[in-house]
Order: sequence, then C-alpha cells, then structure tokens
Amino acid sequence: MKDILEHLPEIIKASSASNLGIVALMLILFSALSWGFFRRSSEKWKLTSLGLLLMGCVLFGYTAFETSKDPSFSGDSGTNNLVNSLTYWVSAAEAARKAKTISSSSPLPTELVNSRNEFERSWRGSSLNERKKLNTELAFKGLSYTNRLYRVVESDSSIKPNAVYWADESIHFFEEIQDAEYLTEALIDKAALYLDISQLGHNDKQQFEDMAREGDAVMSRAYQIANEEQQATVLRISSRFYYNLARPASFRLSDEWDNNYLLLGYEKALKAFEAAPEDSKNANQLARVTIKASKNPPQDTDPSWTEKLRYSKEKLKQAWINSQASRTGLMERLSPLNVLGVVTLETLSREWQELDAGARRTKSKKYREELDIDAIAPLREAVALLKNTQLRKAYGFDIYNDIARAQSVKIDVVRQISGVQSTGIFSEAKKNLGKAKENAKTSQLEASVKDIDHEITFSFLSPNEKEELKQVLSIGL
Repeated sequence: MKDILEHLPEIIKASSASNLGIVALMLILFSALSWGFFRRSSEKWKLTSLGLLLMGCVLFGYTAFETSKDPSFSGDSGTNNLVNSLTYWVSAAEAARKAKTISSSSPLPTELVNSRNEFERSWRGSSLNERKKLNTELAFKGLSYTNRLYRVVESDSSIKPNAVYWADESIHFFEEIQDAEYLTEALIDKAALYLDISQLGHNDKQQFEDMAREGDAVMSRAYQIANEEQQATVLRISSRFYYNLARPASFRLSDEWDNNYLLLGYEKALKAFEAAPEDSKNANQLARVTIKASKNPPQDTDPSWTEKLRYSKEKLKQAWINSQASRTGLMERLSPLNVLGVVTLETLSREWQELDAGARRTKSKKYREELDIDAIAPLREAVALLKNTQLRKAYGFDIYNDIARAQSVKIDVVRQISGVQSTGIFSEAKKNLGKAKENAKTSQLEASVKDIDHEITFSFLSPNEKEELKQVLSIGL
C-alpha cells in the first residue's frame, strides 16, 4: 500500500483519464466491500481498506477534472471545433502565402482548399457567442485570408460573390464585437475588393462609377475609426477612389477630368506618402495621381507641377529599387513598372519643353539615358509581364502607346546628337503604336489620333512625322 501511494503521481501521469476512472471506481468499490465484509478484521486491514478508499477518491476527482477539459464531454465542443478549423486554415493560408505559389491560372493546393472549406463550415455553423471566444487577431486573419483567396479564385468575375460575402462577414463580425482596429482592416479589405472589381470592369462605365462611389463611402467610414498606423493606408485607398471618380463623364480618358476630385486624390496621396514613405504603394499612388493632375487644366501650364512630377518620379524610383526584389506577383510588378515609365516620360517631356536650344544640346545625353533606363525599360518589362495573360487585351493598348510616347520624346532628344539615330527611333515608335492599335478599341484609336496634335509627348515631332503616326492609327488600315 505504501509503495502504491509513493508512486501515485507516476501512475496518474502515465494513465489516461478514462482508464483512471475505471481504476478509481474499482478501488472505491473494493474498499467499501472490504470495510463492510471484514469490519471485524485487524486494524491493519482496516487501515489498508481506508487507504484504498482514499486513493480511489483521489483518482476519481482527477478523472472528473480531466474529463471536464475534454471537448467531447463539454458544452464547448462547437467553440473548440471552430478554434481548431480556424487555426488549421490560418496555418495553411500563411504557408501558401510564404511559398508564393497561389495563382488564378493554376489549381489551388488540396490542403489549402480543404482547410478553407472546413473553416467555412465551422464559421457558418457557429453562434455569435462561440465566435466571441476566438482570439481576435486570429479571427481577422481567417476571415481576411478567405476573402483574399476568393479574390484570386474569382479574378475573372465582375461581381466576385464569394469574396464579397466573406468581406461582409468580416465587417459584420467586428461591428458586433465593436473592435475599431480590425473593423478598419475589414473595411480596407472590402475597399481593395471594390478596386479589383473596378479594374476588371474599367470599360463598364456604370459599374466603374458605382464601385468608385461605394468604395469612397467605405473609406470615409474607415477614416473615422482608423488608428494612426492605419491612416496612411486609408488615405492611399481613398486617393484611388477619388482618382476613379475624377474620370470624365464621357468616359473618354483623353477628355478633361474633374479637377476637384483629381486634386483631392492628389492631396490624399501626398498625405499618405508623407505619413508612410517607406510603403512603396504610397509612392506609386502619388506618382499615378500626379501624372493625371499635371495634365489637367490649369495644372498643364503650371511650372510648379513639373516640379511635383519630378518629386513623385524620384520617390517612386527609390521605392521601386527598395522593394522590387520582394515583388514577384504579376500585379505587384505591373503597376509600379507602368507608373514609373509614365511618370518619367511625363516629367522629362515638361522639363525638355522648358529648356532653351542651348540647354537641350548640353543635357541631351543625360535625358536620353534617363528615358532609356527609367521610362522605356520599365514599360518594356510591363509589356513582357502582360504577355499570355488575360490583362493583355485590357492594358496592352495603354502600355504600347506609352512606349511610343516615350520614344517620341526620345526622338527630339537624340536629334541633338544624331539625326540618323533619331530616324531609327521613329521607326520603333511607329511599330509600338501599331502594336497598341492591335489591342485598341475604336474610341481609344479616335482619342489617340487627337492626342498626336495635342499631347506634349508628341509636340517635339515634325508635322510629317505626326501625319505618319496618324496613318498608323487610322481605323481603315
């Protein structure tokens, strides 16, 4: 008996709760029977029976305690199932993000799909009280990853029903538990989804405007509750929606834009960049909105906007240098490459126009190098990224047209050095304009023909060169 009591901790540690329960009941029953049948026995036997009874009670108490922690014997089995499925899903999603293998053009890993489906079933089958017991950060990750994965899966959908559903689920949950920080993050996720839909349907005027207005409303709400660290992101996304709302009522991008929305978009982008200059997305948006604002009257003739262009160009270039190694996805690279190329050609066009003849001859080599490195090279890489993707038809015209515009500026820069070389560059500009035409809509071609007479980037060409470019873009040819 003494030996058993001495080794009781080891016995308990090595045994399962169910086995200990059986042993405890047997000891209690045996000691009780022993006491009843052998109460006239010696004191030693009575003490042994009492010791067995005591040990049985200890084991029974331990069994009851361990059983109470077992989800299968408790009233919290639903909560535990939700926690387990959520943890499994977040772990699988983060592993997939780290591997950077998720693509809309390839099947999703089986484990990723299974873990997502299990989380969805658990979430939909849970009550609000069960959800409130979750770790808040983990809950946000689970809901956000679900929304983001559906954004990839539904990349070609103009309504993205599953992504919208889970974005709304996240917003509703954090409204219910009144968590301002994660509600802001959920609103940012919803706004990003609206931007996806806007990009996909950018040729559908009504859908584009609806998404811009709804997105602006979402960001206005987010800004009211965002903490200091979140405000830069909210400001940047707000800038993107104001940029979209500034589009011409005619929906012809070559027409004059709404200057109020455009300048508001510039103001938001500048504040976002100043608040978080280390975020390359802020530099990208600042350059993007500066390009458009600088081309809109009256900014198009204001020299101070040439300086604003140069500032945004330099900031974006530095941000791209710092971040390009970590940007491996198509859209992660496409936008900054395109914007860097365009902001460079727009900046150099205005600066070149403001130089006198003597300064042009002196600075021609510097401007040629900058056009090659920071305008034409990034745009060519953007074209390469578009090849064999669904986005080629939507954005092929714009990028090839931008390459032709950059080369049109380069023609006059190179003329200061060699007329022969400028002739070869003009031939390249015509070829790229021809490729742009292959991806163009009739409205884009009509606007492009007008641009040749009014666009600053074509203003350095001779009248004959302009006519040749118009012939390339002629609809009948």
